[in-house]
Amino acid sequence: MVSIEVFYLIDYENVHGDGLSGCQDLGKTDHIVIFFTQNAKNISMSDISNHGQADLEMIEVPAGKQSADIHIGSYMGILAGKYGKNCKVVIVSKDTDFDNVIKFCKEKTGISASRTQQIKKKPATTKTTTDKTSETPKKATTKINGERKTKLNQEVMQAVRGAKYTASVSNTVAQIVSGLYGEDNLLSKVHNALKERYSNYLDIYAVIKPIVSKYSEDKQKQEKSKATTNVKSPTETEINSEIQKALSNGGFSNDIIAYVTSTVVKNLDIKNGKQQTYRAIISKYGQNKGLNIYNHIKKHI
Repeated sequence: MVSIEVFYLIDYENVHGDGLSGCQDLGKTDHIVIFFTQNAKNISMSDISNHGQADLEMIEVPAGKQSADIHIGSYMGILAGKYGKNCKVVIVSKDTDFDNVIKFCKEKTGISASRTQQIKKKPATTKTTTDKTSETPKKATTKINGERKTKLNQEVMQAVRGAKYTASVSNTVAQIVSGLYGEDNLLSKVHNALKERYSNYLDIYAVIKPIVSKYSEDKQKQEKSKATTNVKSPTETEINSEIQKALSNGGFSNDIIAYVTSTVVKNLDIKNGKQQTYRAIISKYGQNKGLNIYNHIKKHI
């Protein structure tokens, strides 16, 4: 049976972050495409930090009257031609002018299409949304130092907030880490706990990994699993902070800061890490913009 691909086309200037409500519950066959102009370039990280298992694409269109409308309508036509009846298009906007475009496209192509003001997709009934910290094993293999645990909690929270995530995300991540503190294989367990909760868990993990490794009590097992956990040097936290500061001073948006920071951290200890970082940035943002971003950070990596 062919699965139906669902595309949520977001008229961001019209609905802003409210239109993304419910995106954290989307699945693997869902796709979010955010259309924005220069007037809404600084999209809040809290709006897109957790979009479930859905793909996320951001498309900047020229500023101007009905510019986003024209591009969204054209994109719907592209999807109809590519997927036919195997896709569903949902335009997320308050603009009723889309209704006539949707009606026309449905009549001519036969695809399923509609308009809504918010995604608001309900969570799947087979998976609960309970807090993962409540599932943390209670038995610890080492004696827990309360003062050290509190300090760990604070450092993780500050690092996540410094990476431009919301207070809610920083609090939850800090709770996950401190809840696992004292366990064997702390890095691995933190990684798995984040993977269960966040679709962008690798980016969050890259931010807190140097802190968690510093507090890990299982040094011998850290060395044994270094090839798989990619434990960073003690200077990683400082590098992370310097890159965030450099990009912030350069006037770059929060989503760029978060992506570039996590990319640098992932590539720090691998062969040709600088080249890998450069290529990733150029691939995502293009030659001119990517080179400008890289020039702001290259002396810090």
